[in-house]
Amino acid sequence: MALKTGVFGFLLAIAAVFDFTDAAGQTAGQSFNALATANDRSTGVMVRGIEADDLPSLNIRTEVTRRDFAAGRLAVIGRQVADALLVKAGDQLLLTDPEGTRTPFGATPRTLVFKVAAVIEPAPFAEATITVYVSRTALGE
Repeated sequence: MALKTGVFGFLLAIAAVFDFTDAAGQTAGQSFNALATANDRSTGVMVRGIEADDLPSLNIRTEVTRRDFAAGRLAVIGRQVADALLVKAGDQLLLTDPEGTRTPFGATPRTLVFKVAAVIEPAPFAEATITVYVSRTALGE
């Protein structure tokens, strides 16, 4: 029971720390807070669903094609996330969305596995350092 309470409290803390809102105070669309895990490490991240046409604005240095990004489970991550998880392009990471699916009994977390397609270097804006960018299609949006 203590472990269950501790994990739940940890996930709530992540949600509180990474609560991004727009100027009107509303949570930004097409994004959610998650726990990213790889190599027995984890860190809180913001996951943002983007269109493949948005890739050029992220300063990525790799040959990620828009077509592959749109069709698959590929992720573009910030340097801070890559360093925290000890991952590089080609590695896999697991994303756990604590608010995944709503049920009559509460939220059921969902987990998604992505292959790191690229690491953003340097980040074009501060948010990019802690964000995992994936296609909206991969998120089911």
